[in-house]
Amino acid sequence: MAQLLGHVNELVETLDELRVRREELKEEILDEEEERYRIQQELDTLNERLQRVNDVIQRGLVERKELDKTIQETEHTKNKIVESFKTLLQVLQRESQYHIPEQ
Repeated sequence: MAQLLGHVNELVETLDELRVRREELKEEILDEEEERYRIQQELDTLNERLQRVNDVIQRGLVERKELDKTIQETEHTKNKIVESFKTLLQVLQRESQYHIPEQ
């Protein structure tokens, strides 16, 4: 009988230890869930920032492409003007050879 009582006491101690471990585990789980929530909030914030940065980059790329096109068109126009000016100078030089000023 004493032996049976010893086994029952061991069983009660084991149950108490299991309950204590269950409470510890419950607290650990709650802590981890809070950490998960905090990380998810940070992740959401970072994702929003990432989207804003991506939008700024995309707008910058579009603007840069437009500027590249404008620069290219402007350089082409400038080159045409320079060529026209050279041609005009050549014509004026030829014409000036034929017109001798009157004295």
